[in-house]
Amino acid sequence: MRIHCKIVAIILCFGVLLLLYHFVRNAADEPPLKQVAKENYVQTSSGLGNIVSVELAQKPRPVAQVSQKQPRLNRKSSKLPNRRGSNHANPRRLGEPKPPRKPVSEEWMHLAVVACGDRVDETLTMLKSALLFSIKKIKFHIFAEDSLKPQFEKGLNKWPHPFTLKFQYSIYSITFSVGNAQEWKKLFKPCAAQRLFLPVILKEVDSLLYVDTDVLFLRPMDDIWSFLKEFNTTQLAAMAPEHEIPKIGWYSRFARHPFYGKTGVNSGVMLMNLTRIRNTLFKVGSNNIGRHLGHFDFVI
Repeated sequence: MRIHCKIVAIILCFGVLLLLYHFVRNAADEPPLKQVAKENYVQTSSGLGNIVSVELAQKPRPVAQVSQKQPRLNRKSSKLPNRRGSNHANPRRLGEPKPPRKPVSEEWMHLAVVACGDRVDETLTMLKSALLFSIKKIKFHIFAEDSLKPQFEKGLNKWPHPFTLKFQYSIYSITFSVGNAQEWKKLFKPCAAQRLFLPVILKEVDSLLYVDTDVLFLRPMDDIWSFLKEFNTTQLAAMAPEHEIPKIGWYSRFARHPFYGKTGVNSGVMLMNLTRIRNTLFKVGSNNIGRHLGHFDFVI
């Protein structure tokens, strides 16, 4: 066994020596790389005269040098200047202050209500529902008896701060500028005739929405407020019919004065353009009903 191992080791050493000798001989026969690089042209064996350029060592590409005195141009500054007659305005120079923006007037919605007697809680609930769903800010115009004013102020001031930023309110006394005040106050329901004098009292308000105290908003007030833009040049107010069935409606059964259409209109929700109403000649009177009634006496 020892002899066989020695023989195998000798054979392996002899094979390694042969391989080294073969590699050294091939390396000596190959020409150096520099000589191959100098031969720029080699003629092909086909005899067609085609010449192939062989370039083993590529020269490094020159790097563009930028002097410190000539800084690189920005993309914005490299643009061509505007031609004469161009519609584009010249860009604002650096350091110039920005032109002041025109203030955008914020649109307010106006909501009016008349409360007499024990209607304070009911009115506050209506106002809460209007403010809760609405998007724009609202100005409340509350007409109430003098004894109810402290209760309204106390209730409105208790509302959370985020909601107080969305509304403003004004409280007015019950006033009737024409005729006997007590007679107007007892006409139909208590204080119901106060809505007839809204165009005269709220002279600085262009349009508003009047609602009764028992109304509850279930959607944004902005939806009904948008109907003002659909008024034509002659329309003053918008109301809904009193009832869907004429025979059951209040006007067709009990009214002794003229009313609009077959069912009359419901004055519990009135969208009014006060500016047009003030510009229209109409008369509000309580005597001789049916002869001296104004436009809005029909909808009390």
